[in-house]
Amino acid sequence: MKTEFMIRPARCAYVHIPFCRSKCAYCAFRSFPAEVDIKEKYITRLEKEIRSAGRNHSVPLKSLYLGGGTPSELDTSQIGRIYAAVDETFGFLPEAERTIEVNPFSGSRQKLEALRSLGFNRLSVGVQSLSDPLLRTLGRPHSARQALETLEAARNAGFSNISADLMFGLPGQTPEDLTDSIDRLVSLPQITHISAYSLSVEPGTRFGRLQKEGKLVLPDEDTERHMQYLLNDRLAQAGFVQYEISNYARPGFEAVHNGAYWDLTGYYGFGLSASSFTDGVRKTNTFDMTEYLDSPADAAVPGESHSLDFDEAAGDFMFLGLRRCAGVDDRQFQKMFGSSFFERWPDQIDSLRDRGLLVREGTVLKLTELGKDLANQVFVEFV
Repeated sequence: MKTEFMIRPARCAYVHIPFCRSKCAYCAFRSFPAEVDIKEKYITRLEKEIRSAGRNHSVPLKSLYLGGGTPSELDTSQIGRIYAAVDETFGFLPEAERTIEVNPFSGSRQKLEALRSLGFNRLSVGVQSLSDPLLRTLGRPHSARQALETLEAARNAGFSNISADLMFGLPGQTPEDLTDSIDRLVSLPQITHISAYSLSVEPGTRFGRLQKEGKLVLPDEDTERHMQYLLNDRLAQAGFVQYEISNYARPGFEAVHNGAYWDLTGYYGFGLSASSFTDGVRKTNTFDMTEYLDSPADAAVPGESHSLDFDEAAGDFMFLGLRRCAGVDDRQFQKMFGSSFFERWPDQIDSLRDRGLLVREGTVLKLTELGKDLANQVFVEFV
């Protein structure tokens, strides 16, 4: 049996832009409003971090993702500097996916045309809902009309690969609200991908405080599950394929970048609080802006790191890979770890199959529909 494992080299890069016009009620990410001088200092430090990471790297990237926060809150020239730093340091494969997150309140046609000219070929738009009352509940600083206008402006700017974020299980949301949002989005040909998330109430958020005070009324478990099934059915009818627990795409438009997180491929993470996984080491940059900005340009950004041992990596292969609807293949596991996962976790796999949470198809294990609902009960068996 092997005692070492091989992580595929990093071919994807995530860049975190922690600036937002306002804080949404559910958001637990590191983001805040910032003055112009802070943005400029941040971009300068970010450029140095990117260029430093690429000193010994010669493999072009297959994906770039600018997320946040709200990357489109930056000036086009600032976004261009980030893009150039990545391109000049790593380079891109000709078919590389280059995504930037855009919110409706900062996605004018002029800016979108500029982003397309820079080299971005995919947008991720934070729609969340096309119900104005729900958008106000979420604290989103845009209307449903603005979201639809941004999506149309993106199409006119030349983007034909656009992902929209949706949320369900929201305070006051009904299945009819969700159906309306889904149907209006999938009627747009430029929408090729949907990321749909059930609301998770996190400590430190406005929703978290309201829940602690007993003032947050959410749909019950049965209603939320009904929304999940409704989402699956409506998107399937519209030609979208569920390829991961929370992600759906028209055939051929599955997110390249997302795949790096699920198949134990290395990836770079740049910026405040960004996470990376390179050479078997998981690292998270500091959450402290002052510490990030003041760290020496020729040194690694402060943060926490952890080297995966053999058992951790094997477990990660399983619980991350099982998020994908294609499941995990024992042949790939044997190639990476020198043994079969059927032999490594025989009792756990048999129990999960008996409970109807996993199904075996030859050398492949997949979550069942019930397994998707109870995914955390599956994942915990492998960590």
